[in-house]
Amino acid sequence: LRALSSRHEVDLFTLADDPADLGRREALLDFCRSVTVVPLYPRMARLRSLPHLFTNAPLTVPYFASATLHDAVHGAFAERSYDRIFVYCSAMAQYVENVVGIPVLTDLVDVDSDKWSQYATFKRLPLSAVYRREANALRQYERSVCKRSTSVIVTTDREAALLREIAPSAAVDVIPNGVDTEYFSPAAVRANPGAPTVGFTGDMSYFPNQEAVIYFAQQVLPLVRQSVPDARFLVVGRNPNRKVQALAAMEGVEVTGFVPDVRTHLARMTVSVAPFSIAAGIQNKIIEAMSYQLPVVATSRTVQGLTPAVARAVEVADTPGEMAATILRLLQDPQFAVEKGAEGRRRVTADYNWERSLERLLELVESPVNAGIGRAAATPLQ
Repeated sequence: LRALSSRHEVDLFTLADDPADLGRREALLDFCRSVTVVPLYPRMARLRSLPHLFTNAPLTVPYFASATLHDAVHGAFAERSYDRIFVYCSAMAQYVENVVGIPVLTDLVDVDSDKWSQYATFKRLPLSAVYRREANALRQYERSVCKRSTSVIVTTDREAALLREIAPSAAVDVIPNGVDTEYFSPAAVRANPGAPTVGFTGDMSYFPNQEAVIYFAQQVLPLVRQSVPDARFLVVGRNPNRKVQALAAMEGVEVTGFVPDVRTHLARMTVSVAPFSIAAGIQNKIIEAMSYQLPVVATSRTVQGLTPAVARAVEVADTPGEMAATILRLLQDPQFAVEKGAEGRRRVTADYNWERSLERLLELVESPVNAGIGRAAATPLQ
């Protein structure tokens, strides 16, 4: 939004499933001509999706459906003239699927159908069957979204390849996420040395994050504490579910819930971990931790979306024993940890520069025909 508003007028239409997010509308007005925020109530959204379980439609679409938001979007189309439509994630494409004559750029970030396929492998029946069904239905929906889009944006080459399998004729562009290296800088927040601390950051309402921290706390941390008894595991992120909250009862585990500034907790960490079994796209938590000059230990699945140079700066470990041994080396060899942290910051600064990604985004918005291949007709913005 900051980049788009630097050169264009932007009207934003969005849902908010957390009441606290409604209070952030004023901050968004710094970047937008108008901001329409409609509450989404998760319990009602789940009930709204349930009848669609026995259809071919993906449950994701009715979950994020809102008559109020639909009316606001189409009311704006009736009152104003727009040159471009920018859709963020496949579930929001439903609000503009009948709009014609305006180029649509759809940012899928990653490929959600692939994540549902991964979820299915971690659940038992009947949930595994529901998740597999959702993957198949969403794949069909993603294909239709691609057909209606002038350009489809993803964050990595891996997701681009997946999307081209789903929609071979799609005009796919890869624009990596970036990191604000000045904001996520070890100089930004004073370090708070204490017990050796391994940390994880992320939205704890998200299933892959839950699965990752539970795995680490139960299978890796005990191995680390055998050699470093005062080692701690810090779980930072909003909306931890009951299983994640229960981890705080374990010796050496702290679960923070929502924090106003994640950097104050990055400053407490000695090592950052990303022990994912389910992963897609670019893990922002990795590039933020690396920008903060923390050494990172992650599974091979987690680093698959990173550039080769940045991936090489991550310590990769896939079993509990491998991960514990790698973390212990970093905890017990401070000089090695400092060197890995410095290397990570250098490589992230070089490969995940926000300005470069945002300039590419603006090129697509301003001339979607010339910026890619096979675009629908569109008039470049002046």
